[in-house]
Amino acid sequence: MDTGTAVLTAADLEKTFYSTDPPTQVLSGIDLTVNRGDFVAVMGASGSGKSTLLYCLSGMDRPTGGGIWFGGRELTDLSDREMSRLRLLQMGFVFQQAYFLSNLSVRDNILLPALKAAPKERGAAEARTDELLERFEITHIGGHGITQVSGGQLQRASICRALVTRPSVVFADEPTGALNSSMTTEVMDALSGVHRDGGTIVMVTHDPSCAARADRVIYLRDGTVVDALDLGLWEPDRAAEREDRLLGWLRGQGF
Repeated sequence: MDTGTAVLTAADLEKTFYSTDPPTQVLSGIDLTVNRGDFVAVMGASGSGKSTLLYCLSGMDRPTGGGIWFGGRELTDLSDREMSRLRLLQMGFVFQQAYFLSNLSVRDNILLPALKAAPKERGAAEARTDELLERFEITHIGGHGITQVSGGQLQRASICRALVTRPSVVFADEPTGALNSSMTTEVMDALSGVHRDGGTIVMVTHDPSCAARADRVIYLRDGTVVDALDLGLWEPDRAAEREDRLLGWLRGQGF
């Protein structure tokens, strides 16, 4: 795994919403570095700023202070069009809901970002899509509509879509929040596989069993990183011990 090279850096990051009276500061002075090959989980109580942090780091929202560097580029310097192109080519996204187009099959939903990224390379895009369907063991549902598959299968398809353009970072926002426990395990096994193969992941989650898959957990309180826990690489045979360690740490944070 290629580690040690910073892919994403935030310095003194702030986000204030001025649409409220008085204005609401959601992020306050966050410093964070994500290296290539990291799996970082972001935890904290409801309203602590977890999703806002992920949206700012991925350029879906603009911070009101501080800076974010992605692959050496300052995101706040980019136009909306440049930012959209960067997200398409260099970032993958997995949300709580799949947000697939209902008029396309599962396979075509996965294929679409690759075709948008390189319209003249359809053959390569289709080969990459089929490779991912096979890798995540959902080739058999490729031709199905999105209402014809299980939630776990749909989230595995979401991971395929996130990976189809070979992004530098995958951002996951509560990727198992709408799933039962068996489907949660299914999806987290898939994300752990992405990380094991060298992928870089930043994941927001409220679920300690999911956060235990990460090699670093950061804890937010009132929009500030108050602590971080290094767990090291995921080892399935030590899952219970690892989760117990995380739960003890989270209790110390008041979680």
